[in-house]
Amino acid sequence: MDSTVLVSRPTYNDENFHQTYDVNEKNRLGYREQLQRFARSQTQCSLHRFWKILVSFFPVFLWLPKYKKKYIVGDLIAGWTVGVIRIPQGMAYALLAGVQPVFGLYSCFFPVLLWFVFSTSKHTSVGTMAVVCLMIQNLIDIHVPDIIPSYNGTQLLLNGKAVDLEKVDPQYIITDSENNRLLNDSSFLDDKLSNLEAEKIQVACSATLLVGIIQLSMALLRLGFLTTLLSDPVIQGFTTGAAFHVMMSQVKYLFGLAKYVGKYNGPFALFKTLGDILHHLPQSNIADVIISAIALPTLLVVKYLNERYKQKLRNIPIPVELILVVLATVISYFGNLDDPPYNVNIVKTIPTGFPDFSMPSRTDLWSEMVTDCLIMAFISVAISLSLTKIYSDKHGYDVDANQEIFALGICNTIPAFLSSFAVAASLSRTAIQESTGGKTQLVSILSSILMLIVLIWLAPLFEPVPKSLLACIIIVALKSLFKQFEKLKELFLVSKIDFTIWVVTCFSVVVLGVDLGLAVGVAMAIAALIYRIQHPKHVILGRIMHTDLYADHKKYKDAYEIPGVKIFHYADSVSFTNKDAFRNSLYKAVGSNPSTILSKIEKRKKKGGNLAADSETRLIRMEEFPTSRTETSDDKVRKRSNLSPEGASTSNNNPAPLMGFHVLIFDATMWSFIDSTASREIIQIIVKFQSLGVTVLIAGASGNVINTLDGCGLTSHLSRDRVFVTVHDAVVHAERIVQQQLRRNDESFEEPPFSSMPDYPGFDSLAL
Repeated sequence: MDSTVLVSRPTYNDENFHQTYDVNEKNRLGYREQLQRFARSQTQCSLHRFWKILVSFFPVFLWLPKYKKKYIVGDLIAGWTVGVIRIPQGMAYALLAGVQPVFGLYSCFFPVLLWFVFSTSKHTSVGTMAVVCLMIQNLIDIHVPDIIPSYNGTQLLLNGKAVDLEKVDPQYIITDSENNRLLNDSSFLDDKLSNLEAEKIQVACSATLLVGIIQLSMALLRLGFLTTLLSDPVIQGFTTGAAFHVMMSQVKYLFGLAKYVGKYNGPFALFKTLGDILHHLPQSNIADVIISAIALPTLLVVKYLNERYKQKLRNIPIPVELILVVLATVISYFGNLDDPPYNVNIVKTIPTGFPDFSMPSRTDLWSEMVTDCLIMAFISVAISLSLTKIYSDKHGYDVDANQEIFALGICNTIPAFLSSFAVAASLSRTAIQESTGGKTQLVSILSSILMLIVLIWLAPLFEPVPKSLLACIIIVALKSLFKQFEKLKELFLVSKIDFTIWVVTCFSVVVLGVDLGLAVGVAMAIAALIYRIQHPKHVILGRIMHTDLYADHKKYKDAYEIPGVKIFHYADSVSFTNKDAFRNSLYKAVGSNPSTILSKIEKRKKKGGNLAADSETRLIRMEEFPTSRTETSDDKVRKRSNLSPEGASTSNNNPAPLMGFHVLIFDATMWSFIDSTASREIIQIIVKFQSLGVTVLIAGASGNVINTLDGCGLTSHLSRDRVFVTVHDAVVHAERIVQQQLRRNDESFEEPPFSSMPDYPGFDSLAL
């Protein structure tokens, strides 16, 4: 032992502690005065207050004037690196969302500009995200069914049904030489598919606007704490399960089977998609298979090299996605891969310029979208805040969580009017932004410059990009999500309950779909929380010999139960949710149910029986006390007397304890709060024990816990001199009570010879 602590002081109960040490009396205002003070503080007009409000909503005005020139090189490298990655990922994630690639480029441009203005995070990179794109695609599939053209001879069929010429716009009707009315198939089909694509982006933008409004409401109402319902195991299990859906949605492009695979939603959708792919595998497009067979391993190998040789590359990764996109574009353009015999499915039209600022037209679907949009809003907020917290802690700066939610809401609300779909923080791009030397939010502007160049001049050059290549980019980007499986072993060792939540959530998302799967995960997390509240750790404490330390007597060999004293430690707060569990745990720990004993007493009183003959009546005898320092071995310290009902006293003045002990101490050091329901339950328990001759003490309770107990009538049954500052104070008092009981029951009782030793922490003094 390196050092020794020696403390000498009197024992303190709650009453004499407050008498000895002065309490700082607070000048508490009434509710009316508090409301008036709050109203005055919120309605004051001053330049300082205006500036404070301005920078709270627009953090850019706070950090940009303080920008240091030494950051510019790192921000420039990070900005251009992230920008290069955003171009192929933007097009690829648009494919995942079920809209044209240009809308993915918009979603990587407009939200990023707004993030620069409103975010307090220096490293988080927002933009397209796989899980959010998948949920956008699910909404589009539900509300905008695809059109599959086919022919029966020369007759055009849409989704297997003939086109009714009576319902077709006259501009698409032509007449032949015999005056027969015919359909102008090519013109009609082109316009039909064009309108379909326009309808898809309107649904996506309408959903994005609703997501943004939800997030803005969360920020303004300070509801960010609601995301705590999504614990880490739930988020990780959900995103990993969603990654399987994302991957399966792209496999059809790897084999060129997009036109053969149906779009499914709800339970078992993933397996239905897999069934379609396996069924039509013989119809795979060889050119798409070759592109995928080259692109997938290339992406994986180069990304591995980027990670392996990060230091040698000076944290600037090889932009393999952009390199492959450029090469595939050149080969596709000069090789005419979209024409027979290759028939590769390419991106096709990517317009230049910017979209018109207009209100999304499918807000009428909000009532049907609200559940999915709530999930998107919560998931994107939870993931974004997690990333923000990780990197802010790593680099030692503060972020405002509610402002981050507000920034994310702005990034979804305003771009929804500019043909953009929902965005969130990206794990991979955030890691790249930080590792390449990004220091501030200026990275967002610098990366947007490259995207601006693409949108204004270069976008049409990417029209020949094969969709199979974009699918490969998406699948490889899911690697970080699938790597979360590596954490399962560690999670199992840390908490089997959290491990179960992770696995159940992931499995549910895979089988039932993202919405129902997340609901199962959240329900599982809440059930686990309730279980933990209902089953906290509870033990009977024993004292380490000659110290004021108390520990589980079953766990530590040198901790022994003090004869005649039970110290009940309950490691949680007590409320209406676990008051029954508290009572049952207490009765189980002390080995008796006072309600049962009281019932027996009443029955015996009616029969005129002797209470002393009860099998649960027990006295503490002298030999239970250790008599010297040497008696601290396992056997000597823990020896207990047998039940001795014959010696029990039934005198009304000195009733023997009918529970087998004289004093019960509630160790309340872990009770952070207690509600009125639990308070009344504990008071009832105290009354029952006291009616059986057991003295009840409370130790280590905080002021708010004592105030709640007092408000529910504790002082009517337990005086304040029975409430102690620490467990050891209560134990010293309890030993005095036991000593007095022994003297009353046995006149030949002598005080243990070691009780007057200066280092004995009991009976007469507290000295360590």
